Amino acid sequence: MMQTSGIQRAERLAIVKFRVWLLHAASLAIFVVPFTWGLAAAAIIGFFIRVFAWEGGSHRYFSHRAFSTSRAFQLVLALLAAAGAQRGPIWWAAHHREHHRHSDQPGDPHSPVQRGFWYAHVGWVLDQDKLDTDLDGAKDLARFPELVWVNKYHYLFPYLLLVGIFLLGQYTAVFGRTGLGISAVVWVFFLSTLLSLHATFVVNTLTHARKPGWINQRRFDTPDTTTNSWLLAIPTMGASWHNNHHRYMNSARAGFYWWEVDLTYCVLRLLAVVGIIWDLHPVPPKVLHEGKLGLAEAALERTSQNNYGKQR
Repeated sequence: MMQTSGIQRAERLAIVKFRVWLLHAASLAIFVVPFTWGLAAAAIIGFFIRVFAWEGGSHRYFSHRAFSTSRAFQLVLALLAAAGAQRGPIWWAAHHREHHRHSDQPGDPHSPVQRGFWYAHVGWVLDQDKLDTDLDGAKDLARFPELVWVNKYHYLFPYLLLVGIFLLGQYTAVFGRTGLGISAVVWVFFLSTLLSLHATFVVNTLTHARKPGWINQRRFDTPDTTTNSWLLAIPTMGASWHNNHHRYMNSARAGFYWWEVDLTYCVLRLLAVVGIIWDLHPVPPKVLHEGKLGLAEAALERTSQNNYGKQR
């Protein structure tokens, strides 16, 4: 019987470290393997599919339940996210919910304020204490045996994807010609996966603990150091509107306003149009109004409302 509560043990830390360093080292082979523009295009497409898998799947759906979908498509999202080498959906959601409970405070799994830049960027996924999955940290997900199974055997799916990409490159001309199996693995698997991982990691670091400036702005007065970054909006598919997200995390969109590019939300809207997902949670009008006021004016308005409430 599949475990549905308690701690689900992970593989050994040495294995995880080997995978991470292999991913970085193998990506350097782009400079020596045969190249085609088809490989570059496929790597870019693969990158954005992986980013959507973690931002639209692991983050907005599994962590925050920002929309609804069928059990079948829920499994598709879990498989896509696992194939992107970001461990299992329950592991991802449990750690991310912990991050929101303790954002930039003791207990935050990956705060640069608490543990420094490199630990928050990549060190935390190489920490033995962070590898196991607390199934009780995401009970709503652990009640699905198929999600628990994907979470336990998450490491199988990147390997299956690697083999599939090799066969596609070796025996078809989809990347420009046949015989490109090794090149396809390097470009479409290793490099694409590596870049998508770091797209995730920069949200943990570059949108936390940075002073607001022309790249990072702070729209909401949240009890942490989160900022919004327009520069990272496209490569993170909207995840870099992080201060917005920490102000209201249950919305299906992180770019709260039309000028804040949120590619994940665009894909979610398309999926909703064709009926694959539904019930996309909007940003409350009160939050949108607060965001347009600016920090000082919003704080003044809250103070006035609190004083009015006390007088009554």
